Amino acid sequence: MITIIGLGINNRESLGKAQLDIIESATLLVGGARHLSEFSDVKADKLQIKGSLDDIGQKIQVHLSKNKGVTILATGDPSIYGIADFIIKRFGKPRVRIIPNVSAAQEAFARIKENANGVRILSVHGGRADVDELLRSIRGDEKLAIFTDHVNTPGRIAAALIAEGHVNYSAYVCEAIGAEHERIIKGNLEKIASINEFNALNVMILIPAPRAAKTDGKRFKTMGLPDALFSRDANLMTKEEVRVIALSKMDIKEGSVIWDIGSGSGSIAIEAARSAPFGRVWAIEKNGARTLDIKKNMKMFGVKNIEIINASAPDCLLSDGLPAPQCVFVGGGGKDVERILAVIADRIELHGRVVVNAAALETAHTASTFFKRKAWPLEVVHVNISKAKEIGDLSVLSSANPVFVITGIKPERLT
Repeated sequence: MITIIGLGINNRESLGKAQLDIIESATLLVGGARHLSEFSDVKADKLQIKGSLDDIGQKIQVHLSKNKGVTILATGDPSIYGIADFIIKRFGKPRVRIIPNVSAAQEAFARIKENANGVRILSVHGGRADVDELLRSIRGDEKLAIFTDHVNTPGRIAAALIAEGHVNYSAYVCEAIGAEHERIIKGNLEKIASINEFNALNVMILIPAPRAAKTDGKRFKTMGLPDALFSRDANLMTKEEVRVIALSKMDIKEGSVIWDIGSGSGSIAIEAARSAPFGRVWAIEKNGARTLDIKKNMKMFGVKNIEIINASAPDCLLSDGLPAPQCVFVGGGGKDVERILAVIADRIELHGRVVVNAAALETAHTASTFFKRKAWPLEVVHVNISKAKEIGDLSVLSSANPVFVITGIKPERLT
């Protein structure tokens, strides 16, 4: 059994009798230098965490193979950007027990006397993510706690947020919490950006300022962005209600690689990018004028994680520079749709989803037949949307063109 014990800011004094008994009886005690120094009197073998975690994992495995348990000392809550994730993935949940303590993020909120309701905890500490990746995940209206380090400092993050237009934050940097040289810096992002040096052990808290009821150009609903906000050719755009259905069928994850083929105004690409803040979207559009619309819409909605390819499918899909996707939306292609699907089928990852929106019966038939021939799990949904419009004093329904939303999923066993 591997027991991971979190230490609070008071180190040994933050532990109860049960945790101390486990540590006292340990045969192998694993932790950082600071943690191990707290228990120099414990007779267990000591293994300091430094260098490669894989090396640490191998040494733990050797100890476990002798039917001896392992105790790991961590900071705060080991499940929040801590070692617990690595240990569980390496050894499996049944072999791991976690006893958490108060996390650094909780301590920081207690210090600044702000409620932590709804906070999102992010990290750029120790190379877990770079600042650009962090920015792609920030909407600008969330309460955030960010673990930083000596490279990705609070000053660097504040400057990047300002450059992206995210300025409506009160900021706190809580340094060396619990140590004699603890310091809390409060101010706006400009103040934080002006500071050159921070203690490497810090938590940056961002509290969004109250907003007016009207949008300021940065705050939009989660999905189903209004059509009227897009720069577009009205006849070459996936309408918002159909868009929501198509996006739900794509099953986008935070880190998904997505292709949007026949991107048009980029409405699917924009919404997909917002659903995958740690992922990337490739918007493929052959018409140069429409790629300008995509760029305008990226700026409008503050989206950065889209790459535009001004080229025709399927030829451009064969490029080595285009990574294999997990999700693909096909909103164009015309007579080439079967050739496009053939390339997608070859390149998409296993369990990847292909969603085809077809207004024409011929396209719907071609796509569904293709997936049936490949023996892929298939779903066909017929969408017919009507909206009320005013005629004099009366309201009548006006129908949009019906659309087939066809979903194919690449199976584990290929035919």
